[in-house]
Amino acid sequence: MFLSVFGHLNIDFILNVPRIPDEGSILTNATILRPGGTARNISLAAALLGIDNEIFSKVGKDFPKEFILELKEKGVSIENILIDTKYKFSPICIIVSDFKKQLAFIDQGPMGDHGLNYKNFPSGRIVHFGTGDPEEYIKIKSIIDKETAFDPGQEIEYRYTKENLIAMLEGSKYVFFNEREYEKAKEILHDDITKYAENIIVTLGENGCMGIKKGEKFNLDAYKVKAKETIGAGDSFRAGFYLGIKNKINFKKSCLIGMKIASIVVENGKIPKSFPPIDEIMKSP
Repeated sequence: MFLSVFGHLNIDFILNVPRIPDEGSILTNATILRPGGTARNISLAAALLGIDNEIFSKVGKDFPKEFILELKEKGVSIENILIDTKYKFSPICIIVSDFKKQLAFIDQGPMGDHGLNYKNFPSGRIVHFGTGDPEEYIKIKSIIDKETAFDPGQEIEYRYTKENLIAMLEGSKYVFFNEREYEKAKEILHDDITKYAENIIVTLGENGCMGIKKGEKFNLDAYKVKAKETIGAGDSFRAGFYLGIKNKINFKKSCLIGMKIASIVVENGKIPKSFPPIDEIMKSP
């Protein structure tokens, strides 16, 4: 197993709007119900790229079985998706998107619970800790002997303190942020993040990404595509990055591969049923 992914499996309600208002009412251009969540998106995209992976997540009794079966059909190990019958609702995320910016509202459901109650320990070569309870992840991180990645997502806004942020950063092989999350992390720490992490990736949307390796920074331009929807692009970037790492590609070129996969998702409007052949993807950067 190459990758173990901890994070959310959501029921997503996506509201496409002409603009995100400060207040008041606005008509939607479209309302879409579909599976989502950071762990789901990374695992699905990774499986489509030929990366063997497993997902660790918690859902409620309302979670559609077809959303889980889709992952299994694509080759994701679903043994550690826990269905907690105490909860009527699974994690539900309402995402308001104007195709450039997003605003999200999340009901955590069972993902708000503490407790190490997964069936197995992660078996992946790399363990990716995404959204979820940081205290639970700190405990798991302390008892496994694996390369780890840290990717707090939007939850850095409300689940992280200086203490638990440092605990997750320290020892992590790879750390992922978007631009807003990176600035929030610096605000929480009041310190230089590179003191705690060796390899940092900051996705910058249409402006590409910034990589920081051992304190040295580089910027990469994004692929120019006609954007249909940006939801899931950042998670797909991570899957593309791991495709590079799995194939022993260097850090910088793995970021380029991540951006290539993200651009396909942005142009398609969602994670597609299949990606181009791996050889083609590996040559494209």
